[in-house]
Amino acid sequence: MASAATIRNKAAKKLGLLGTGQTLQSAISADLDAAYTEVRAELEELGIMLWGAADAVPDALVGPMVSLVAGARVNEYSVPNDRYQRVMADAVQAEGRIRAIISQARTGDTKVEQY
Repeated sequence: MASAATIRNKAAKKLGLLGTGQTLQSAISADLDAAYTEVRAELEELGIMLWGAADAVPDALVGPMVSLVAGARVNEYSVPNDRYQRVMADAVQAEGRIRAIISQARTGDTKVEQY
């Protein structure tokens, strides 16, 4: 399980905003926290946000959530074009990956953990 803060920090790294040993500026941290909340609400509306606690993301969904949060804010920061392209490509695929993981869990193709 990963916390909202973990997702935020991984999204910041994906965007190139956080290097090793660095701390996020509070404004960027707050903005990425807001992006996480927005992404979560979007997934709830689509009916594919099926895990429990508000800030606990199952390990299998951490990568897609990081991609969605980074994609939600990639235009807000000066991200170099090559990184921008990777972030957007990952974000486009992330919802489909979440749907596939949730579908596998529903059909019993994977081990389902209780959250």
